[in-house]
This record gives sequence, C-alpha cells and structure tokens, in this order.
Amino acid sequence: MYDLIDESGKDLKSFGYKIKELEKFSTSHAFLNIDSLDKSKRLGMSMGQYYIINSPYLYDYGVECYYYISSLLTKQFEKVLKKEGLKKGKKVLVVGLGNPDIPSDRLGKEVFDNIEIDALSKNNNIFKFCPNIFFSTGIDTASMIKIFIKELSIDYCIIIDSLTTSNISRLGTSFQLTTSGMTPGSGVNRFGKKIDKQSMGVPCFSVGVPFMIYSNSFDGVERSDLILSPKDVKQNVESAGFIIAHALNEVLK
Repeated sequence: MYDLIDESGKDLKSFGYKIKELEKFSTSHAFLNIDSLDKSKRLGMSMGQYYIINSPYLYDYGVECYYYISSLLTKQFEKVLKKEGLKKGKKVLVVGLGNPDIPSDRLGKEVFDNIEIDALSKNNNIFKFCPNIFFSTGIDTASMIKIFIKELSIDYCIIIDSLTTSNISRLGTSFQLTTSGMTPGSGVNRFGKKIDKQSMGVPCFSVGVPFMIYSNSFDGVERSDLILSPKDVKQNVESAGFIIAHALNEVLK
C-alpha cells in the first residue's frame, strides 16, 4: 500500500498531474485533482485534491527552509478552505494521529503540541485532539472524532499523520496535503475506518509526511515489516511537526 499519490506506479500526467520546480532550496511542488470515480478507481485513491511539496535537502538548509515550506503549505491550505467556503472563525478540529511513543509515528503529536488555541476564550474556534492508537485505547479513532464533531458543532477537520514511502530519499522531506481525508494505519496495512467528509459529515483535510519505509523497497522481498527512519528521525519529526503547525497557526488564527 502506498500513501503518497505520486508513488502509485501510474502515469500520473495522463490524469492531470502537474509538477513545478521552485526557485528556492531545490524544492518542487505538484498537484493532482482526482475529480471522478473513474480516476479514483484507476489510481486506487479517494477522490479529492492532492498537493505535494518535495524538499529533498530540507534538513540541510535548516530553519529558513522550514519557514519556506510552511509558507507553501499555508497558501495551499488557504486555497482549499476558500474553495470549500470555510472562512476564518469556523470551528475546526485538528487531530494528531499516530503512536506518540514511536519516534517515526509521532508526527501527529508534534503538530498537536504546537497548535495554538485560546481554550479560555468563549470565542475559541480551534480545538485539538490526540487520540493515540487503537491498540493503546481500544477505541476506534474515527468514532471518537465523530463524537467530538457532533458535540462541539465542528465545521471541518484537519488530520495529521506519518506516512510510508517507497523511496528512502523522501523520508521526512515530502509533505502531502489532501482534501480526501485519511484512513488511519493504511500505510502499514492496519486499516481503521476512513475519516472523510462522507463518514464525518464535514470536510476533512489531511497532512502527512513519510517517516517509514517498507524493507522490500530495498531488496524486493515481499514482507510487511518496516524499516523506520534514520537515527535522526526524532529531530526530523519535530521539525516537520513545527512546519505543519506553523502553517496551520497562520491559517487558523
């Protein structure tokens, strides 16, 4: 199973995939709109918009590049929210998925920790939630999110999670934003319930960065075990979490 749309093995250009090299930090971004059931079935991905930023030297360039990537995410978030008619002040639930005890799977927790809210204000419209994994709680994540959406009258949801990749050079350096929601655990073949507009009743956007890779990406042997990210994964996950949270704070404030 692949998480990144451009690792589908398909000729994406025939589906309208567009990629552009940017002027700074050897960064590129790409866009694909899966706007029909036919495209969805042929690609094996849900309908929606897929936006990817690739920054292969992200951690070499450092903080200046972090803010640049964050600004790109901010602009794209603003576009998708505008298209959905979601103005500032609408109630949003930011959900950090993953296992916070595993460095490569705690991207959601890093973003959760850095999202700014004004919990004591009656006008607070930003809510955040970090549910942990089913094996730790015994509670299905999608069910919990649905309860919060109903009880808090949430207008839309943003989901954050670590992804898998088949390309070692993309570990921690590709950021994917989609309007199609997310299925917890899909990249490691542990499928939870789909979290999307159809199941939740409100628009659900997702942001993910790959920090895990299948071992068969190296030797071609079919097996399901994963090789986790390099030894500096903790620092890289923290940096990616900061980048995403900074973008969201800019959009939501």
